[in-house]
Amino acid sequence: MSTATCARFCTPLSSGTAGSTSKLTTGNGSGNTMTSAYKKKIPSNNSTTANTANDSSNTETTFTFKLGRSNGRSSSNVASSESSDPLESDYSEEDPEQEQQRPDPTTNSRSSSTATTTTSSADHDNDVDEEDEEDDEDEEEGNGRDADDATHDSSESIEEDDGNETDDEEDDDESEESSSVQTAKGVRKYHLDDYQIIKTVGTGTFGRVCLCRDRISEKYCAMKILAMTEVIRLKQIEHVKNERNILREIRHPFVISLEWSTKDDSNLYMIFDYVCGGELFTYLRNAGKFTSQTSNFYAAEIVSALEYLHSLQIVYRDLKPENLLINRDGHLKITDFGFAKKLRDRTWTLCGTPEYIAPEIIQSKGHNKAVDWWALGVLIYEMLVGYPPFYDEQPFGIYEKILSGKIEWERHMDPIAKDLIKKLLVNDRTKRLGNMKNGADDVKRHRWFKHLNWNDVYSKKLKPPILPDVHHDGDTKNFDDYPEKDWKPAKAVDQRDLQYFNDF
Repeated sequence: MSTATCARFCTPLSSGTAGSTSKLTTGNGSGNTMTSAYKKKIPSNNSTTANTANDSSNTETTFTFKLGRSNGRSSSNVASSESSDPLESDYSEEDPEQEQQRPDPTTNSRSSSTATTTTSSADHDNDVDEEDEEDDEDEEEGNGRDADDATHDSSESIEEDDGNETDDEEDDDESEESSSVQTAKGVRKYHLDDYQIIKTVGTGTFGRVCLCRDRISEKYCAMKILAMTEVIRLKQIEHVKNERNILREIRHPFVISLEWSTKDDSNLYMIFDYVCGGELFTYLRNAGKFTSQTSNFYAAEIVSALEYLHSLQIVYRDLKPENLLINRDGHLKITDFGFAKKLRDRTWTLCGTPEYIAPEIIQSKGHNKAVDWWALGVLIYEMLVGYPPFYDEQPFGIYEKILSGKIEWERHMDPIAKDLIKKLLVNDRTKRLGNMKNGADDVKRHRWFKHLNWNDVYSKKLKPPILPDVHHDGDTKNFDDYPEKDWKPAKAVDQRDLQYFNDF
């Protein structure tokens, strides 16, 4: 989770019958209209009509949004769930009076939006085999080869991703608010009291992120505090647990590091590195767009991180400028692993930020790590141009444009960077760069990166194009101020609900 951007859209899609209509419900929880971040930059004739005959013509689509604002504006819930099953990740509650627009670039913020939907297991029992056969036929007809197909046994079953799956873990025998962790200096027993909370640096739908200081090591950290009542109500239990489990496993110079996690009877706590430079999103909005050289630097560090995650069979699924933090040394840290998942084969959840969602996610054909390479193409385009290649005032319009594959190119765009973007934004995932036989190596060997020594990239030997204005490790000037008095203590959960987090 970005320390300044915690909320997302949640966009359930439900199956319907042929000829059914679609309805769109959006809101920011307060009725306030927000202006578009890209309205002033995108040509008025940018609207395109896509051929969505693949699936959408026979689908009734209900969009319900949970809108958040980055950099200091608290989010409010439009979509909520009162289902009796707190593990179910689907939820929908309409508010037709609300209206969604993109924020103005001068506000230095953008709605962080993520769609999440689940197909019921009963539906998958009937449909998975048929869809799998169709996908396999499509992939056999293509000239490319899925990187996942090259590394996984085809006999593995397709994974049903409803946000409720997580790796089995042993229950923690330690007390709820303390535990022992192996560190470089030996085993340390952590306690919540070890951390002094200094200031809130980010807010979200069901929690906040605070700058804190470790009283033992005197190191500054970021503490992510999630109210269990809200995690349960919004059916995000397994997403939160998956995030914690994945972050405990990984270590990479361009990925945020999880130091420790725990819980009490009200909240979940995760302690991360504090990345004091702020979001890449902020720097991009202030600059308007980046040069090819600057974009190349950040793209290379992201490629290094994605290659590492994919080697562990982890798909990230939420790449965007808001989830990229710049450290004091000018290098990137990928944050917010709420939608990351370990894959055995394919997964089915519709999740991600609308502008960054790959076509196979929209079409509900099942997706794999190829979606991260698609998102990289979108990100490189946005860094070079200042806005994403697929934009519309409404998420459904964005999806139509993604499926159409039509992109407007700036006349003076670096032609070599353009070639890379084209090869990443290929609708057929079997032909998408990064997802073929050679995997990430195909991306790393592209001409746009030919001047790089990838060992130097990993070792952070390249000179960063931006050095944040930071005076000390606990500096908060690159994050907005939040009124601390607005935070009320979370309600304690009962023992039955507490059991959902036994292994946290």
